[in-house]
Amino acid sequence: MDCDETALEKLIIGNEAFDEIEHAFDRFCPFEAVGMVRQEVRHGHFLSYILDPQRPHGFGSECLRALMNAATKAAYSGPGSDLGLISPLDAHLMDFELARVKREWRNIDLLVEVPSERLVVAIELKIDASEHSGQLGKYRRVVEQSWPSDAGWRQLFIFLTKRGDEPSDEDGAGWVSVELDALACELDAVANRKSGSDDARQMLSDYLTMLRRHHLSNDRLEELASKLWAQHREALDFLMDQRPDATGELFRRLYDQRENLAARMSEAAGVVIEPDHCTPSLLRFAAPAWDALPGMLDANWTTSKRLILIEVAKGGKGNRTISVRFVLGRGNAASRQNIYDALRTAGVVLGVRGTLSPEWNRLARKNLVVLPEEGEFDPEQQIGKLGDALAQYAREHVQPYDKAMASLGQLQR
Repeated sequence: MDCDETALEKLIIGNEAFDEIEHAFDRFCPFEAVGMVRQEVRHGHFLSYILDPQRPHGFGSECLRALMNAATKAAYSGPGSDLGLISPLDAHLMDFELARVKREWRNIDLLVEVPSERLVVAIELKIDASEHSGQLGKYRRVVEQSWPSDAGWRQLFIFLTKRGDEPSDEDGAGWVSVELDALACELDAVANRKSGSDDARQMLSDYLTMLRRHHLSNDRLEELASKLWAQHREALDFLMDQRPDATGELFRRLYDQRENLAARMSEAAGVVIEPDHCTPSLLRFAAPAWDALPGMLDANWTTSKRLILIEVAKGGKGNRTISVRFVLGRGNAASRQNIYDALRTAGVVLGVRGTLSPEWNRLARKNLVVLPEEGEFDPEQQIGKLGDALAQYAREHVQPYDKAMASLGQLQR
């Protein structure tokens, strides 16, 4: 979209709302720096560490008690209160110093065992994901069998989510919905009491900062953001369109190496492959020997006029999936039909559609890599993996496609 400098100046320079939001995010946060914001697994690791009284953070059992406070208050304040569970007073009087915290025990995110209190606590954490069908019921049965009530054990099941999502009626029976904001408030109190080592207290404060920036509601900042969008939509839309992302940066590096990628595909397939029209966000490759085939240069979707090309593109959630496919694009209908018939007769892998579409067919699609979230990957390592995967794709698919194309006419090599 078009955006002049004046629109950007009005957004950025001397704008009190923009300055306030910028100041709120101006504090360095190590959890953001290591890409943890949406990494649910890493949230679980950090929480399991600070909840464990045996770890050398100096908090003792205060963080675990904070979780219990948040959970018991939620259990006794919501509909069908208490659910026969532990009361807030019970949680306040309990001794958690000898508690044992387990991570991913039987796939349960966090499990706390307090033998001295005959208590076991199962915690299912959801940051951006939602409840999987049947998982809460399964986890509850596992806990109840391992720490049975008839042996004197009390069980507490905590469903910890960003917005206090209610667990499903059937599988989530007996689980207490706890909002992440409620836990953050209790942990704030721990940090403010100046307990724990200085480093641990700073880390806890940084973690809570990250939660509030990215996962918890902030009425003031949300009001300011709404105001900015209302007044400066053009400039903000432009900035969103230009936002750099880790996958995009990786793809730009692939663009720079397109000649090398083509050479690797050529060697693997035994067919000369060359770059066609490429951009920093989409790579296209062609087999020049196919240009001599009848109707091959009857396309109207690329400058090379080739009807069929190999594309490498990004997509999927967050553009984290990089895939490859043949594309039989827009062009002369008879030529497209002849190419498609030759491929189908040869029995090569085509696609789920199973028929020739009027304009576009994406054939033999395959995911090359699925990148970790938040750009937590080594670009050189991923480029190496992509090169290997493209070479494998060339062996498995370009070679059979080349043989199928031979039926359209004598290839000139």
